[in-house]
This record gives sequence, structure tokens and C-alpha cells, in this order.
Amino acid sequence: MNYEAIIFDIDGTLIDYDYSQFQSLDKLLDIIPWNKVSRPPTKDVFDYWYKEKNEFYNRPDSNQINQYDQQKIILENVLANWKIIVDSTQLTNSLFELYETTWRAYPDVLECLFNLNKYKVCIISNGDSEFQRLKLTKTGLDKYFSEILISGDIKIKKPNPIIYETISDRINIPLEKCVYIGDRLDFDAIGSSEAGMLGVWLNRKNISGKKVPKGIKTITSLQQLSSLLI
Repeated sequence: MNYEAIIFDIDGTLIDYDYSQFQSLDKLLDIIPWNKVSRPPTKDVFDYWYKEKNEFYNRPDSNQINQYDQQKIILENVLANWKIIVDSTQLTNSLFELYETTWRAYPDVLECLFNLNKYKVCIISNGDSEFQRLKLTKTGLDKYFSEILISGDIKIKKPNPIIYETISDRINIPLEKCVYIGDRLDFDAIGSSEAGMLGVWLNRKNISGKKVPKGIKTITSLQQLSSLLI
């Protein structure tokens, strides 16, 4: 197959959002007034935050709530778990300031993008449009993509096939000539494959034991992408 478009997810694929989240929470915990409660280990808060985040993002109305309010709700749930009463608005503002100083691309991203000159290079990502685009701008990645589609733009999230069909229509390239790469086997690789693209699971953490459907390609680094496109 002569593929014409290479489409990426953002978090966990291009940008190391786990690193950003951990570093930002670590710094935020230092300014929270713990009073009689001891400051918990950052990993404990990080793990609890991710549990709350995943529960929130699975809500059917999550696309209707902007990123600031999403983060504020999750932060309030985390604070409540440790019985902390504090101004959540001020802390949410601080959290967003910390995010912008900790976003970073994975080490294999730039070399990969440099080698895709003959393809239309795009993005499909779930999330708040302004927040996701800011990540790309702050890391300098935005200039590498000819089309960026965020679920918040159209109120439709992966793995709904409409989001994949939408970018296919925008770039005027049929689904079967598009490759989609993401770190989620379900939302990214399987979702894009069922829509008609070549779905590629970027298994950066080398997770084992998952059943990968036939037709899904698996890589552990973007350095391996070029071999799939030959």
C-alpha cells in the first residue's frame, strides 16, 4: 500500500504528558497547605490523579467541559481524598502555569517527523482544542503538521469513526491511504483500523499480555515507523 498521510495522537505519542503531569503535581504539592496532614508521596497523588482523570474522561459529557474546568474538577477530587480544604481556583491556575514549563516531546519525535517529508502529516487528538494546540506550540511541534483535528473542535472523540473520517475528508485522502499512530491500543490503533486506516499501536511502555487484533501494527518507538511504510 502506498500510504499518503501519517496521522499522530499527541499525549503519550508525541508529548510525554506523564512526565509533565508528574513534575507539575510534584511542584504543586509543595505549595498546598497540608496543615495537619503530611504531604503524600508524589507517586501516590499521581496514581490517584490518573484514576480520577480516566473516570472523568470516560464521562459522555467530558467533551462539553473545557480543559480548565476538567483539571479543576479532578484537582478538587484529589484534594478531597486527602481532606484538604483550599482555594482550588488558585491551585488550578498554578497547575496550568506548571504544565507550560514541563511539556516536552519524546526523544524520537523530531527525527521521525524529519523523515516524513513525502507524506501529509497530521494530528487527531482527544481533548480541549486550545489546550492541545498550546502543547504543540510550546514544544515547537505545531509547524510539522498540515492539519490538526482535536475532538473538542467537533465534539466527537476517538474511537468514534467520524473523527477519522473527518480528517480524511479535510485532507482529501482516502482512509485506506492513512496511517494512524497512538499509544492507546483501543482508542488509537483499533479505533483507526476499524474506521479504515492502518492502525499502529505505539507501545512505548512495552506492555505485554494484550491481544492485538489482526491488521494492527505494533511498534515500541517512532524510530520503527519508517519500516512499516515501505
